[in-house]
Amino acid sequence: MKKLFAVSLLKPNSEVYQRIEDYYPENYQYSDTLCLVAVDHPTLSQDVAVTIGIKGDDRVTDSSGVVFKLNTGYSGYTTRSLWEWLESMSDEG
Repeated sequence: MKKLFAVSLLKPNSEVYQRIEDYYPENYQYSDTLCLVAVDHPTLSQDVAVTIGIKGDDRVTDSSGVVFKLNTGYSGYTTRSLWEWLESMSDEG
């Protein structure tokens, strides 16, 4: 079962986004400061934050952000591709 996380950065950071691409290929970049990642193994939001460089000893210079673990409830008005990505990452997708 995939776990979904939202990564919200204070400001855009290309090095953090490169780490997201490298370590979490199943991702959806929603904006310059928000990205969703899917993980297919047990992990914590803290682990994602350390891996992408917004926390820990290997923190990317000038990076600031937060990682949220998402549940199955989503709502809003946005691009259809986001809803399709979320569906494709769920067990029902």
